[in-house]
Amino acid sequence: MAGVLWAVGVGLGVAVLVVIGSLPGHDPARTSRALVIAAGAFTTFAIPAALVTVGFFVVRRARAQGRDT
Repeated sequence: MAGVLWAVGVGLGVAVLVVIGSLPGHDPARTSRALVIAAGAFTTFAIPAALVTVGFFVVRRARAQGRDT
């Protein structure tokens, strides 16, 4: 589950940069806006992915120590 969230977050961030970068016309602030949007898209998936990753390791450690319920 965590791997899927990380992959979607990175893929979506890259896709946003590619799509915005390929838009026609000249916009001097396009790069900064594209980075903000891509960072937001990545963060949307990175925060839950980080929580799932931490949870996975906590559960794994608890099972290794025999404390699982």
